[in-house]
Amino acid sequence: MALLLEAAGLGSTTSTPPTIYAGPFPASAPDAMISCLHSGAEEPEQYLANTGQSYHRESVSVLVRGTREPNSYVVDGARARAAWSALYDLHPDGYVTVDPEDGAPIYNGPDEQDRPRWSFSVSLEYLSASSSD
Repeated sequence: MALLLEAAGLGSTTSTPPTIYAGPFPASAPDAMISCLHSGAEEPEQYLANTGQSYHRESVSVLVRGTREPNSYVVDGARARAAWSALYDLHPDGYVTVDPEDGAPIYNGPDEQDRPRWSFSVSLEYLSASSSD
């Protein structure tokens, strides 16, 4: 998920410090950042008999945090919507689908340092080689 958002130009996973995190972010993360956290999965299903593939459904929660600048609610809200739009009905290589679950990011209010936070959930579906018993 983090790499898909990076490919959409919404930040970097490799800058110092990163602005997109694949997992929890450290306390030293910049004010304006995105964090992608695995938030659940269903048990894989066998996909089409005898194909040797499993079908997976997982969820990722995306948190978009803004700065303490006066207009950050508007600016960072637009960045959260851009992240949501970048993932909407996406079919990248290796995935059946990537799709935000809600109609738009949800405003979660400011954090303890008065930085606005937005979030949304994304459903992922993909195939993998089935493990042999």
